[in-house]
Amino acid sequence: MIQSEYNVSCLPPEADGRGDEQLRFEIDGKLRAVSLRIGHIRKSLVVGLPDIALDLIEIAAFVYAIDSSISRGGLMDQQMGAKWHRTFHVSLPVRNLALWLEPNLKAALEETLMFLSGDRFTFDFTQMDAETAVPERYFDFGEESAWQPDSVLMFSGGLDSYAGALEEIIDRKHKVALISHFSATKIAPIQRDLQKHMAEKLGPQMLMHFPMRVQLKRGTNAEGTHRARSFLFASLGMATAIAFGQKRVSFYENGVVSLNLPPVGNVLGTRATRTTHPQTLQRFETLFGLIFGQDLKVDNPFFWRTKTDVVQTIARLGMADQIAFTRSCADVHNQTKQYAHCGRCSQCVDRRFALLAAGLAGYDPEEAYRLDLMKSPRERVQDKEVALSYVRSAFAYEAINESELVTHFPAILNAVESLGEPPDTALRRVVDLLKRHGSSVANVMRDELSSTRMKTAPVNSLPGLYGAAQREQLFETVRATLEPMPETERVFDLVIDKKRRVLRINDAIQIKGAGFNLLNTLATAFLQGAGQGLDLLDFPTLDAGKLAVGAGLQDEAAVRQSVSRTRTLLGTKFTSAGLDFEDGKNLIENIPWSGYRLRPDLVRVRYLSDS
Repeated sequence: MIQSEYNVSCLPPEADGRGDEQLRFEIDGKLRAVSLRIGHIRKSLVVGLPDIALDLIEIAAFVYAIDSSISRGGLMDQQMGAKWHRTFHVSLPVRNLALWLEPNLKAALEETLMFLSGDRFTFDFTQMDAETAVPERYFDFGEESAWQPDSVLMFSGGLDSYAGALEEIIDRKHKVALISHFSATKIAPIQRDLQKHMAEKLGPQMLMHFPMRVQLKRGTNAEGTHRARSFLFASLGMATAIAFGQKRVSFYENGVVSLNLPPVGNVLGTRATRTTHPQTLQRFETLFGLIFGQDLKVDNPFFWRTKTDVVQTIARLGMADQIAFTRSCADVHNQTKQYAHCGRCSQCVDRRFALLAAGLAGYDPEEAYRLDLMKSPRERVQDKEVALSYVRSAFAYEAINESELVTHFPAILNAVESLGEPPDTALRRVVDLLKRHGSSVANVMRDELSSTRMKTAPVNSLPGLYGAAQREQLFETVRATLEPMPETERVFDLVIDKKRRVLRINDAIQIKGAGFNLLNTLATAFLQGAGQGLDLLDFPTLDAGKLAVGAGLQDEAAVRQSVSRTRTLLGTKFTSAGLDFEDGKNLIENIPWSGYRLRPDLVRVRYLSDS
């Protein structure tokens, strides 16, 4: 059983072997640490920083490290709602104790972290010792100068933040402070080289780069979702803005990513990012305003743009030759000089489609991707599902209307309410944004399918996979028109009693033992899809590996055997209950290249409330 509630004691910082300051903490008696180093800010600015800004930086770094220290239980945690959502009781010393004890501020902090991470953080703030409160300990100071930015931007080295920096400098004539947070050493040179090229072409006085290195120490990186990282990123940016006397921090990210709609059917709950979700930015504004006692702005100027719009902006501003030097891949640790992008993750798929849609793929070499978007075979089930789900979503967005968007993604209303526009207007604009994104991706896919129509697409390539899925759906439609319509609705109620480990169907059939384990695992995935309001065709599947873990089976061969036996058992039980044998077998559906699921059009699922 995975523990979900933890006591955290934050300790005084301590210099490590190379002079970086380590923020140390204990979780239930186990020592953990994160190092923090902020570069290039001149000393006179740091000396003038209010204590509350230093407190904010430390709190954000601690939260990031605490979040990373405890695993959520992995992808196959069946109790996602119970185990994935953790509680941390944090004892933490601060410089300005009176302010952090203010109830409205404390509530805003805890609520913001809950929204971002899905976790509950409660804080017991204490007074920091004077010896510990030295403000200079985290900084490598830059040269003293009178340079002053007009804008403060969060700069990741990706296409969106790069386009945002260019637009601020070239279109608005702003001097820009670029704030970069990195933990992987492979990202720092990318950010630095992009900044140097901008300085050479646009003028060194137009921008200054402030790299901030935050690295989790050994044993501290047990959870890879890093849901609280955006709080650290935003806090570093706002503290820098305050140092320069600015009141605005900008995240540049296209609106499709910011909306946090799942581009992949199995990206659920806390696994999906909320870094620039409109409600996140609104919460940051409220929290930072309470901390610093003034009206502050945290915005996303690219919210109404698609990824295709973003790359077209780079080309419009005459910097398309730098596209190849930006990085979008989520798999940072496996990047090499030859392969800057994996081609598997949704970020790589999104990037490549946008460049193809904008006619700029020539500025982004195919050989920089381990998997080519259209040509390479996708052997792993996860890789197939990432690409296919992205394309399916795009085609759905191309045809979506306002009522369908709210029905399928009710959480979209949280974003609409945080956009600062009348809700009807905001919803119409969101639909237009998604339609434009969907059309750009769908047109690329249609062109590819048209070009390969007279020849066979490579086996397991995206065109081959998508074409096969389309043909299967077409044949299913044809078969459905040829089959007689049923006289009554064939939907079966599955009621799961977890306490007694029994599944009942229509109060007439009971399934126990191995069959229960298998069906209970599939039911969990089914309810996740239902909870998102997904279309029946888009309900998530579990591949054989995940199903093996969830059902307690040894391997994929055991899964296939268990599925076969359970289908036969269901058919037999249905016959004994006076129902159709085939209906029983068909409750478990196998989607080629994706995995298994309960057939969404045949079942309704619920758990007994007392189980």
